[in-house]
Amino acid sequence: MKIWHQSSVDLDNYPVYRQSLASHYARIASPGTEIILHGVPESMWHGKSPSEVMKVPYAYHKAMSRQLLHNVHRAEREGYDAFVIGTYTEPLLRECRSLVDIPVISMPESTVLISCSMAQQIGLVTLNEENRWFLQNAMQRHRLEARISGIYVIEPQLPERVIEQVFLQPGDYIAAFSATARRAIEAGADIIVPAEGLVAEVLAANGVHEIDGVSVLDGVGAPLAYAEMLARLHRLTGLHAGRRWHYIKPSAELLALYPPD
Repeated sequence: MKIWHQSSVDLDNYPVYRQSLASHYARIASPGTEIILHGVPESMWHGKSPSEVMKVPYAYHKAMSRQLLHNVHRAEREGYDAFVIGTYTEPLLRECRSLVDIPVISMPESTVLISCSMAQQIGLVTLNEENRWFLQNAMQRHRLEARISGIYVIEPQLPERVIEQVFLQPGDYIAAFSATARRAIEAGADIIVPAEGLVAEVLAANGVHEIDGVSVLDGVGAPLAYAEMLARLHRLTGLHAGRRWHYIKPSAELLALYPPD
């Protein structure tokens, strides 16, 4: 099995994060599963942090559509079994699922669906206010609001480029995450999802899987396991996205008129 992980950051400028992701996936993946990490070009963000761009709908859509639609189409053509949108903002999820038959995995959707099997109330802990807004909207789209006890932002809020340094000295950030998670637990959360890729990876790399008896879901490894499951079902049973209403696939004529490449 071969899975494409599409990050929303320029991984070449996040070498510690990239190495941590590669080591993490090597631990989590089933024997025989290969995960190939793909970042975005450094030029895509024009020297800004992704959070600065993603809060502007036009700019974020323009930036991510160039990457996601081309790459998900390429992944299917090149024989990948699943495609993971490696950001908790889940940009262009509907469009990507409409374009290909291989499973396209959303990190917020998959982590919350897994958490629903382990707890009634789920606390989401994220990087900054921009991510909180995206998560609120994602939970509404997926009709999962009733299972979310709250969405919490770690203080101090950090831009993505600073997080790279957190991998080298993670103690203070893990303490800040833990304090935020305890607020979620006090409010009724019985499982915690670190709902942002860089945050989730810092925790996983440092073995943070439980706080005060409450599980901290692996926010990077869980989507991979979900991707393996859906890829296996697609391969063995033909399972694919709904084509009648929500993820209508383009005809050959439309694809020729509006190519993703």
